[in-house]
Amino acid sequence: VGAIILASDGIYNEGSNPIYSDYQFEAPLYTVALGDTTPTKDLKIDRVLHNRIAYQGDKFTIRVDYSATNCNGSSSMLNVKHAGSGANLFTEKIKIDKDRDFGSKEVILDADKEGVQQYRISLSPVGEESNTSNNYRSIYVEVLEGRQKVLLVANSPHPDLTALKKSIENGRNYEAEVKFINDKDINLNECDLLVLHGLPSKTHAAKEWIDAAKSKKLPIWFILSSQSNLGGFNQVQNLVDVTSSGNSTNVVGANTLSNFNLFTIESEVLQALEALPPLTAPFGKYAGSPTAQNLILQNIGDVETDYPLLTLEQSSDYKTAVLAGEGIWRWRMYDYREDKNFETVDGLVSKIVQYLVVKNDKRQFRVIVAKNLFTENENVGFDAELYNDSYELVNGPEVELSVKDEEGKEYKFTFSKTSNAYVLDAGILPVGAYSYFGKTNYNGNAYNSSGRFTVKALELEALQTTANHQLLYALSDKYNGKMVNVAGLAALADQIASSDAVKPVMYNSFQTKEVINLKWIFFLLVILLSIEWFVRKFSGGY
Repeated sequence: VGAIILASDGIYNEGSNPIYSDYQFEAPLYTVALGDTTPTKDLKIDRVLHNRIAYQGDKFTIRVDYSATNCNGSSSMLNVKHAGSGANLFTEKIKIDKDRDFGSKEVILDADKEGVQQYRISLSPVGEESNTSNNYRSIYVEVLEGRQKVLLVANSPHPDLTALKKSIENGRNYEAEVKFINDKDINLNECDLLVLHGLPSKTHAAKEWIDAAKSKKLPIWFILSSQSNLGGFNQVQNLVDVTSSGNSTNVVGANTLSNFNLFTIESEVLQALEALPPLTAPFGKYAGSPTAQNLILQNIGDVETDYPLLTLEQSSDYKTAVLAGEGIWRWRMYDYREDKNFETVDGLVSKIVQYLVVKNDKRQFRVIVAKNLFTENENVGFDAELYNDSYELVNGPEVELSVKDEEGKEYKFTFSKTSNAYVLDAGILPVGAYSYFGKTNYNGNAYNSSGRFTVKALELEALQTTANHQLLYALSDKYNGKMVNVAGLAALADQIASSDAVKPVMYNSFQTKEVINLKWIFFLLVILLSIEWFVRKFSGGY
């Protein structure tokens, strides 16, 4: 390669500044400067900052940053509309009093409708703008049904409660509330998971709360402490049975099991859990249920046991978990001391909570879209699962999918089969909101599954329209080339041809072969010898 030519307007809209990147070019870089560097009258939205997720019933804030060039003395209207309903949610007048002006506005909106919501932000044009496409911006916010609520009920104050609350609330989809057994305002109707710390205890059986949770099929996470009543604990759950004759405790370490399969735990996380400080567990003999899935077993000193420390199960109508020890606050402090974050412990707690609160999906057929929001340059992907009556994955029948846009245009697809399920790559779809409907027939029964997703525009090219030739000049200078404009494009070939980097190079190559491989020489020798023999024989030389 003797030269690299980059023809551009010098505007980059993604990634870092190319001046500060170290490209490993093996030839000079020549740039051709395109576009117009003259600033024109232009009012534009530079960027919009917002949360991608909001919760139904909450408020969320978006910040609109804008700039104006050669618009002194003008005014514009900032509007925010809901793209689906067309409702105008916010309007404010903006005054521009400089040739180069910048500003920012914060808008507070209500997340009142579940699903992916599109909002259209606009600045009305000022005068004769040459480019009005950058006066508009669309954003997408996924509004979730609401944070799932975790209720921690304890026998008495304990540092574990604060540690658990912080770990739970670090998961964006959860909020936690701490109550004590004597509180009068405990309400199980408003929670999705009940965590009982030290309950049932020696002073409070908590049976009414446990029975109420079971009747509502509310998942329960039991955490044993020195205050736990082990007899009462054995009566209210069937996951772990503890036999003890006293009030003694053991200091127990963690022995993680790699064959745990209720949710995924990375191997490095399992190793990190084993390094955490020991917990304090009630002394006794522990026996787990046949349906129990043990994640962590107890190490008593240097002795590995089969006593469960953290175990979960999924066989009953409601899910149950048991942590057979207190002192999780030490885990969190140790995690921060070692890594300056709480990722190991908070990640474990988040996975436990997520497993417990997620309702089991017993549908025999389901179509799953990879995510709810795609950009216009992304392929839209689907998965499908079909289960028989024994709830085993099968993929015998064909599965069809219909995708419709807002105008009713329909795209039809057929899933490809994997080893035991289905997969589909629908490719790139135009910007807009879509609904999908999948169907199949199995053993004489018809099954279907539906949902929605949205494809959003990138809208990057319209943000900056004034050419940046200084960037092109700096790039060509950095990589030993030159910048030319369109008028000098014809002379660029001569400049490159005169460069030392593209001088012709002569190469010599040598190749040798053994004479024995040249068959024509062999046959020539045979013919000559034959002629000699014939002449001698004919002339009587023999």
